[in-house]
Amino acid sequence: MFWGLRHCLPVLRRENLAVAALIGFLVVSVGVRDALGQPVPEQSREVPVNIDSGIVRNTGESPVPQPAVIWSVLIEEPEALWIRLNFATAILGEVPRTGAGSILRITSVEDGAAQVLDTVTIRQWQFASAYFNGSAVLVELIAPPNGRANRIVIDKLTAGEPPEGSMILTICGPTDDRILSDDPRAGRTAPTGCTAWMIHDAAHCFVSAGHCVAGSVQIVEFNVPLSGPNGEKRHPPPEDQYPVDPASVQGWGRGVGDDWGHFGCFPNPITGLTPYEAQGDAFVLAATPPPVQGQDIRITGYGTTSSPIPPEWYCVQKTHAGPYYSFDGTTVRYQTDTTGGNSGSPVINEDTGEAIGVHTHGGCEVGGGANHGTGSNHPGWKNAIANPKGVCAVGLKFEYPNSRPELIDPSGGTTMRVEVSGLNGGVPEPDTGKLYYDVGNGFESVPMTQVSQNVYDAEFPPAGCGLQVRYYVGAETTEGREMTDPRNAPASSYFALAAVGLDIVLDDNFERDLGWTVENIDLQDGAWERGVPAGGGARGDPPNDYDGSGQCYVTGNRPDSDVDGGPTRVTSPSIDMSAGDGFISYARWFTNDDRDDRLVVEVSDDDGQSWTLVESVGHSDSWVVSQFRLTEFVTPTDQVRIRFSASDNPNNSVTEAGLDAVKVAMPRCEPPCENIEALEVRCTARGKLKAKIFTDLPRGVHVALTNNGANPRQAVINKRGKGKAKWRKQSGQHEVCVDGCPDICESAQCP
Repeated sequence: MFWGLRHCLPVLRRENLAVAALIGFLVVSVGVRDALGQPVPEQSREVPVNIDSGIVRNTGESPVPQPAVIWSVLIEEPEALWIRLNFATAILGEVPRTGAGSILRITSVEDGAAQVLDTVTIRQWQFASAYFNGSAVLVELIAPPNGRANRIVIDKLTAGEPPEGSMILTICGPTDDRILSDDPRAGRTAPTGCTAWMIHDAAHCFVSAGHCVAGSVQIVEFNVPLSGPNGEKRHPPPEDQYPVDPASVQGWGRGVGDDWGHFGCFPNPITGLTPYEAQGDAFVLAATPPPVQGQDIRITGYGTTSSPIPPEWYCVQKTHAGPYYSFDGTTVRYQTDTTGGNSGSPVINEDTGEAIGVHTHGGCEVGGGANHGTGSNHPGWKNAIANPKGVCAVGLKFEYPNSRPELIDPSGGTTMRVEVSGLNGGVPEPDTGKLYYDVGNGFESVPMTQVSQNVYDAEFPPAGCGLQVRYYVGAETTEGREMTDPRNAPASSYFALAAVGLDIVLDDNFERDLGWTVENIDLQDGAWERGVPAGGGARGDPPNDYDGSGQCYVTGNRPDSDVDGGPTRVTSPSIDMSAGDGFISYARWFTNDDRDDRLVVEVSDDDGQSWTLVESVGHSDSWVVSQFRLTEFVTPTDQVRIRFSASDNPNNSVTEAGLDAVKVAMPRCEPPCENIEALEVRCTARGKLKAKIFTDLPRGVHVALTNNGANPRQAVINKRGKGKAKWRKQSGQHEVCVDGCPDICESAQCP
């Protein structure tokens, strides 16, 4: 994510944000004996504040103009368990000549969790922040140089308070038999305090109880950490919080058997992932509940607790299975333990694993009774799923058979093949494809060339060498609705670097010692070590390295060892980037079983005398590739270093970290024609076009090769000065050239 590259939107104010009306949404009281709705709204207080940045801008007067923090404020609310900010006004200016936009960065003082909002995502979050643990947050306004005016007005905050008052306990018998669970399909809603879960509908949207989502659900949280010692709710980091699309909400709450909700969420603005993409699973919803034949029903959700259940379990995910009691009309009943906060939970048939309904009301007690839900056969609910709204609606699928380009020719003309097809029942309208691009003037659009029905060639315009070009594509459905890829563009977009190649300054797979150093501060165990991962993955450690070379850096590289105390820091050797701007990428791994620790990535331009935060990330049970542009954080010098810090403070969890595939690349603006010694091209009997170049270039350099003047491929030079590229499914005559070197071409005939 390159934060400095943002497009321009007009001044945004919360009172001007149009929220789609929820037509037909109704919530009414019910008169069913012992049937209790089970939400647990946030225990909180609203605190009026009057924080105004005034009109501020980045004048670009520093020796090397770059994005900078132009205003910041530390907001504290004593004794608050968590904080959420509300913005009355958000003016995020842009640079007229480049289109780079300002951003807001909000960071929890307690745990370092951070959220970044721009002009698009702040609207998706309905002019409010994520939830941040602790009683203080740092708000920073970061603006590109020579941009237009900015202004941030914060008019109130919401402060979390301890749980209090009576709780709705509908335990089926004398004891609460629920246990902790970690089902990735179910999340916790805020501020309504219910449960919501993803289903395998067209867009993997959510189901909850109607009385939980009626006009008030705003966020769905996953990977929720344990609560505090007195039951105080804790929130996951912002990358596990997803804003609800108000236009997608459907449902009603008319009582037992007639209470359901269906809605979707925008992708997370930090990761760019949808909830389903991040969590990786969803429930299969049965067409109708089965007859009662001795099955058990499981309820998984975020219910409250009371003694003797540990208070740390309060409103975190728990599960229990009990007897299926009855199915009548559109009502299912079961003797499975629930409490307040379980409203909206999936009603799961233990025999099949399918969801057969949504839990909505309590009714159990020590002496008997049953809890209640709405069956999956409810006609209104089924109709809503068949006719989704907002982000859940039908759409289009965009595919790139020749892949998306990593590099584009600064002089223009690079093409990208785009295939458009229906998604979720959508039908593409032919000849409506567009390429949206930002080469320094904000997003502009040009029609794509349709080469066959709903198959396009998108041609990139000229762009300044070294510019990170943002782009996305779009096309219309037959109903006239434009769909884009990425789906939430322009908040998210793809990137391509305008350059004829890349000069690799550092390419470290950690098979050799290139001079990284390790520093341990108050560490009891789990220091960074270079080697083949030896823990086997049993404790959240990486079972293998990222790039397959064998070795990487890991913490505590032995069984039953993890980070205790710390931090433990691994720091790169000094890197010479004085020739200009460049990009640093790496693969990182970080797991933390209670979600309260962070992996901190920093960069220095003065040989480690001072450090600038690049990112602070939480739990992610996989390798994640991250990249940043140097000048977004520091000045290019010959003393650049990066470091990675992992800690477990307080020492109360299992924490593991990994690092691999560190690369530092600088864009090359002139084609390396004089460095090319030979070019060989041939085509196999199966139509695979292969090209090989021989050069005197150093290892890691990228050289672009074109096929009939288009479809560029990057040949990465190896240690012998050779590089390869290939194109599949080719036919006829083909001329392969070194991009930018018209005299270095060879031809081949494909069958």
